[in-house]
Amino acid sequence: MGHEVTVLTTAHPDGEEKLEGAGYVIHFVHPSKPKRLSRGWFKQTKKMVVDIHNETPIDVIHSDEFAGFGITPWARKNNIPIALLCHGSLRSELLSFLASADRRPRYWHWLFLTPLHLIRRYFLWEIPMRRAVSRIILVTPTIEADFRAFCKGKVQVIENGITLPEKVTKNKAGSTLKLLCTGRADRQKGFQMAIKAMDKLPDLDLHLDIVGSGDYLPELKRLVERMGLDNRVTFRGRVDDDELYSLYSSADIYLIPTLRYEGLPLALLESMAHGIPTISSNIGGNSDVITHEKDGLFVKPGDLDELVAAIALLEKNPELRKSLGKEARETTERRFDKERMVRDTELVLRQITSP
Repeated sequence: MGHEVTVLTTAHPDGEEKLEGAGYVIHFVHPSKPKRLSRGWFKQTKKMVVDIHNETPIDVIHSDEFAGFGITPWARKNNIPIALLCHGSLRSELLSFLASADRRPRYWHWLFLTPLHLIRRYFLWEIPMRRAVSRIILVTPTIEADFRAFCKGKVQVIENGITLPEKVTKNKAGSTLKLLCTGRADRQKGFQMAIKAMDKLPDLDLHLDIVGSGDYLPELKRLVERMGLDNRVTFRGRVDDDELYSLYSSADIYLIPTLRYEGLPLALLESMAHGIPTISSNIGGNSDVITHEKDGLFVKPGDLDELVAAIALLEKNPELRKSLGKEARETTERRFDKERMVRDTELVLRQITSP
């Protein structure tokens, strides 16, 4: 497309400093941790943005959530428009926290401190950015109603898109039904629900693969050990693209037992694009993607009995698995192609840079 793109993001988990490709360069800025913004990160990125602008003038800034907060005043002073990409809202963040909060006595204070932190962030970060930016892009229409204040004429929904994998005909080898969960291992993702479901289905020949890493992973491993599920649950950790593709291709059922009100999880789109029948919590942006019993199954967030029943239903009904998988693939082809997302995003960026 002829664009030059510079990406400033948080630290790479493997310590990479910079990646370059055709038309883009990615800087992994320190001090920071992977996917964790910090005061030092904001200070360093502002310095880098100024240096980049002095060398080659910046036309537009695309801020993922509030990563651009530290440069907003500078951008306004230099008449550089900002597009703000939002995956969730204050309401969805609060609901996610309350749905998964650990209510054990020694953690009770988080029930007060975390909501206060989210509300403080809303007034100190989100409202000022809403006022300052030229356009607000939402990844799902399910949060559009939350963006009414200070957003008049700025909001546009551009749903996430992915590169569609080649269609694969699944040749079932063996009798074991393979279940798959992917994503960051934190409490809100609900992987513990998938493990508990395995414990509730001892008579079914099932195996669960969990892909991803995170702070909650040790607790998940302890849960598997306590339940004696070591032979039925495998933790894959972080995997490369080839191994992930292989896991998707061999999976019979994909599970998203999330407790989090996410905008539009890419993991859901990837599983559907691979033609895998998906059982998902009816929550957040998931509700806008899946049509229950047509291209997936919904369960109530946090309801273990519903999750167990849905897995048992698909286990005994291969024709339903095949039908749901076929429809899921067609849904992603129709709505969630990456090229559509790129075109729509480029159009927005061109519009806000036009005189």
